[in-house]
Amino acid sequence: MTTLEIIGLGALGVVVIMLVLGVFSKLVLYLLKGPLEVRIAAHYGTDEILMKDLKANSFGLESAGVWQVRGNGGLVLTAKYLHFFMFLPKRDFRVPLDAITELTFTKSHLGKATIYDLLKVRFTVQDKSDSIAWYLTDPTAWKKRIGELKAGNATDERR
Repeated sequence: MTTLEIIGLGALGVVVIMLVLGVFSKLVLYLLKGPLEVRIAAHYGTDEILMKDLKANSFGLESAGVWQVRGNGGLVLTAKYLHFFMFLPKRDFRVPLDAITELTFTKSHLGKATIYDLLKVRFTVQDKSDSIAWYLTDPTAWKKRIGELKAGNATDERR
């Protein structure tokens, strides 16, 4: 075999591996969708859900440190909560909207970096500040909608 043939086979191998990984990841997300929908429906009616992303990826809770399990799941926004349903391990994490103190975009959280914008949510519960970041399909829309709800809640509280 010539050097050119070896390079060609290597390049072909990389392309095949990328295609297999792409198909596999889409299959996994498809298989996650049904069980996530069932878990979400057990908590919220369709009329309560303002936004939903079943491809959300949690970059972790700041207070849990860098060694925690992070993972995929569904993020749901209601008028009162931002609720994450992690697929594996099967966990839920809910942030009351009135506890959110800051919404920002970041490219990294707890030592894990990405080229994409993550929605970082800083909140305070029982006088303790914490944060969590998610990779979302449209983080800008999430930030905007949560901001609108918070502004509406602040207006309602002043009345």
